[in-house]
Amino acid sequence: MSEQIESQAAAPFTDVSVYHGTSGLWLYGNLRLLRSNLAYMPSAIGPGDWTADELQAIERETELLVLDSKTLVCGVHGAAHQRTAVVPLRWGAPRIVVLSGGFHYHLGPKLDHEPFRAARLWRYRWDALVDLAISRRAPDKLPTFASHNPTIDRLIVKLASGELLAQGL
Repeated sequence: MSEQIESQAAAPFTDVSVYHGTSGLWLYGNLRLLRSNLAYMPSAIGPGDWTADELQAIERETELLVLDSKTLVCGVHGAAHQRTAVVPLRWGAPRIVVLSGGFHYHLGPKLDHEPFRAARLWRYRWDALVDLAISRRAPDKLPTFASHNPTIDRLIVKLASGELLAQGL
């Protein structure tokens, strides 16, 4: 981790997002998750027209990752990403959510809105003490409006594989 993020991770949590210039990423929430045992759901990556049975299978596979003490790295695009993002909440587990837009668009003006309606069954508000949001866009920027975003998918894979951490994130 860079020294800036290292010091932020050791400091008390605040409502301030951190910009990591080397990676070009904005970070908001529990930075300690970057040091945890990260994983992602490969079947949720890429463009997809998933059936209801396929989405249920993705949820079951995601649940196995969470129950194996993995921290899930997930996105917001498409049904598969959204379904995987909710699974950790059912078990009180943390997650890293890679957003396509700025934090204020996805998490609201006070950075406390849960970005997925279905997630509100388990947690009504975004919890920056538990989860981490990551975005390539500044906090006030709009997202890309697409059902598939290959840039986000690549970022999810790089984060979960530890590639970005090896590069100084």
